[in-house]
Amino acid sequence: MKITTSIDELSLGSVGIVAGYSLIYGGYIGKLISKGLIPGTFFVLLNSDLVRGTVQIMLKEKIIILSKPEVNALCIDAATEDNQ
Repeated sequence: MKITTSIDELSLGSVGIVAGYSLIYGGYIGKLISKGLIPGTFFVLLNSDLVRGTVQIMLKEKIIILSKPEVNALCIDAATEDNQ
């Protein structure tokens, strides 16, 4: 499984898995957990608007928008056939 450090490295429509959190952005961890982004959570990248600094992802039950600091706080893995 390839570990990526940012959602920005995924292409639109890609599936990712939350692997953990960057301690540098520790203040955002609680906010991410409250949005349902706990380790092991699968998501699909729907939109990445770097100009506005937002990213839209789809979880199993909802679509959420993340701010740039929230995106930076997430450590993710790119999903493969092996881990889906």
